Amino acid sequence: MAIVYGLKCVANISVLRKLLAFAVVSLAPVVLAESAGVTLPASESVQIESLSTDFELLEDRTGALDVEAVSRAPANSGFVAGSPEKANVGFSKSAWWVRLTIHNPGAAARDLYLRQGYPLIDLLDVYQPAGGGWARLSTGDRRPFGSRPVAHRDYLFPLTVAAASQTTVYVRYSSQGPVDINLSLLDPDKLVETLSREQLAYGVYFGCVLMLLVWSGLVFVAVRDNAFLAYFGYVSVFGVYMTVNTGFAYQYFWPDSPAWANACLPVLLCLSLITALEFSTTILRARDYTPRLNLVARVLQGLAVVAIALTPFIEYAVLIKPVTFLIFVAVVFMIGLGVICLLAGSRPARFYVVAWGAFLAGSVVFLLKNFGVVSHTFMSQHAWQVGALLEMILLSMTLSSRMNELKHQSRTDPLTLLGNRRLFDQRLPIEFAQALTTHRPLTLLVLDIDNFKTFNDRFGHTLGDEAIKMVGGALRRYARKPVLACRYGGDEFCVILPGTNAEAAAAIAERLRASVETGSNPEHGITVSVGYASLAPVGEQFTSAEKLFDAADAALYSAKQAGRNRVAVFNGRRKEDPVPSTGVETPQATRSAQ
Repeated sequence: MAIVYGLKCVANISVLRKLLAFAVVSLAPVVLAESAGVTLPASESVQIESLSTDFELLEDRTGALDVEAVSRAPANSGFVAGSPEKANVGFSKSAWWVRLTIHNPGAAARDLYLRQGYPLIDLLDVYQPAGGGWARLSTGDRRPFGSRPVAHRDYLFPLTVAAASQTTVYVRYSSQGPVDINLSLLDPDKLVETLSREQLAYGVYFGCVLMLLVWSGLVFVAVRDNAFLAYFGYVSVFGVYMTVNTGFAYQYFWPDSPAWANACLPVLLCLSLITALEFSTTILRARDYTPRLNLVARVLQGLAVVAIALTPFIEYAVLIKPVTFLIFVAVVFMIGLGVICLLAGSRPARFYVVAWGAFLAGSVVFLLKNFGVVSHTFMSQHAWQVGALLEMILLSMTLSSRMNELKHQSRTDPLTLLGNRRLFDQRLPIEFAQALTTHRPLTLLVLDIDNFKTFNDRFGHTLGDEAIKMVGGALRRYARKPVLACRYGGDEFCVILPGTNAEAAAAIAERLRASVETGSNPEHGITVSVGYASLAPVGEQFTSAEKLFDAADAALYSAKQAGRNRVAVFNGRRKEDPVPSTGVETPQATRSAQ
C-alpha cells in the first residue's frame, strides 16, 4: 500500500509541474507585453531621461530584417528586455532594433518627442503605425542633415499618442561606429527646457575653448615661441573635433556632406594627436632632456600621418579602432614623457603631467563607453569633453610656466647658464640704490680670462667655449643668493656682492681665481684676473652704479697690467691713467704663484 501511495504522489507532482510549466509558457507573452513599454502620466509633464529599461532590443546579425518581419507575431520573438548595459552596444556589424510601447491612459492625445541622444549614428530609422502600415522617418549622419524631422544636433522624432490608447514604435540602428542607444521621451515643454540648459552648458564649454584659443594665439604673436603655436594648433583641431563629436559640426558646418562628416572623425583625431605631440616635445624640451623619447614622438606622429592618408581608402569601422588605440598609446606616452622630463628638471612638466592625467582618465571612461563596457550615462558620454577641457586649462598653466621659463631664458646666458648682460644691467642699479638707502656695503667683481684671444687662436673656438663654460661653472659654485654672477660679454664676467665689504670680497675673489687656476687643464693653463670695487656704508665714493662698474673695471685693468692671474682692488686710478713705473701693487692686491 505504501508503494502505491508513493507512486500516486509522484504522479501528482509530475502533473503539477506540467501544469505550472504550461502556465508559465502561456502567460509569458502577456507578462512581457504588460511589463514592457512606458505609461504616460495622466496630467503631469513627460520627461523620461532614459528608456533603457522600458524598451526591448533585437539584434539583426544579417541586417536583412524589415519592420514587417520584426513586428510580426509572436510578440516576443527575438526581442529581449532592455537595460543600460545592453543599450550601449559598442562597435557592432549587426543592425539593432528597438521596440517601445507607449501607453496613454488619459482622455487627451499626447504630443511627444522621442530623442536619440548620441548623434554619431550612421543610419537611423523610426517606424510608427499609420493607416494599417508604417510611417518611416529615415535619418542618420550618413544621410543629409535635412533628413532630420527637427533641425537639431541630436535626433528628435515627433510622436502623437491618441487618448486612451497605446502605440508601438520601432527604431532601427546601423552604424560603423559605436551603437549607443540613448533614447529619452519628453513633451514639448520639457524638451525646450532641456535644450535651453544644454545650449547654455555647451556655450560655456566652447566659450572656454575659444578663450584658450585666442589667448594662446595672442601670446604666440607676442613672444613667437613655438610651444604657443603648437598649443594653438592643438586647441583648434581638438575643439573642431569636439563640435563633430557633439553633432554641432554636422548641423552648422557641413550639413550636406555626410561622407566628410564621417571621414573627418579619424582625420581630426590624428591631427589632434600630431599637434599634441608637437606641443609636448616643445614645451618639455624633449630633444634636450630625452632625445630617444623625442624620436618615439616623431614615430607616433608619422603613424598618425599614415592613418590620415589611409582615410579615403579604408572604411571608418576598420580605421577607427587602430586610430583609437594609437591615441590611447600616445596619451600614455605623453604622460610618461612628462614624468621623465619632470624628474630631469623641466619646470613646465608639473602642470603638464596633471593635465594629461585628467585627459587620460576622461578618455578611458569615454572609450569604455564606446566599446560597450560601461553603460551610457551623462558622465560616461561627456567624460572626454570634461577631461579635455580640464586638460586644456591645465596646459595653459603649463604655458604660463613656459612664459616664466622664457623670461628666465631671456636673462640667462645659454653657454654658462649665468645671468646675461640684460640681467646685470637691470640688477646693478637696483642693488646700488638699495645699498645707498640701507647704508649697507656693496661690492662688484669684474673678471675675464687671461690671454683669451691667444687661447682661441691656438686651441680653436670650441675649446674657447669650454674655457668660458669652465669659468662659468666656478662662478656658479660661489654665486648663492643674494650673490648674482653674470656673463657680461665674451670672456668677461661680473659678480654683484650685496652686503659684502672689501675685505670679504677680496677673499671671495681670491677663491674664484684659485678655483679656476686649479680646475683647468694644465695643458691649457686657464687663469683669470679679477678687479673689484666696493661701495662703503659710510662716505660713498661713487655717485652711480655706472661709476661703481667703471671702478671695478679699472681694477681689472690694473690686475692685467700687474701681470695677470691676480686680484686687484680699485685704488682711485682709472684705466686711462698712466701706470706707475715702480710696478708696486696696492696693499689690497694679492697674487698667486706663477
